[in-house]
Amino acid sequence: MTIRSAIYENLRRAVVGVGVIIKPAAGTALDASPSISAGTGAASTSEPNGSVYLRTNGDLVQRIGGAWVVALTGGRASNLAAAATFRVAGVAGTGSAQNVPHTLGSVPTLVWVIPTAGHNGSGAAGTQMPTITLGTHTSTNLVVTCTAGATFTAIALR
Repeated sequence: MTIRSAIYENLRRAVVGVGVIIKPAAGTALDASPSISAGTGAASTSEPNGSVYLRTNGDLVQRIGGAWVVALTGGRASNLAAAATFRVAGVAGTGSAQNVPHTLGSVPTLVWVIPTAGHNGSGAAGTQMPTITLGTHTSTNLVVTCTAGATFTAIALR
């Protein structure tokens, strides 16, 4: 077998194999690199921390601290966009703290606020980048302060 054939065969096996290994650096040993694999039952192999196991029932399992931990169960990853996110666009900043109603049903764990239009420094629309400050969110409202005249989009995750 030529060197070229051997390289091809090794790459083919890696790509078509049962799992995928992610090497964080060229010098990292394969047995120390996180992997992505799948199966029908519980993950039972001793993989490096950071490895991911995808169950055929939709569970996503991650190796953390030497143990397999279920991160999402029953296919919840596919429902994440509809069930646990909220988005509102075109909110006009007032320069004061604003309550922006959301539908998450609990205090969000992560909130992004993206400016979509600037202000002119005098409370009207313009080209200056607004200042945006987040307050203490509640189970019904995002609390956002945005420069008057600017607009923003808010995205929140439960």
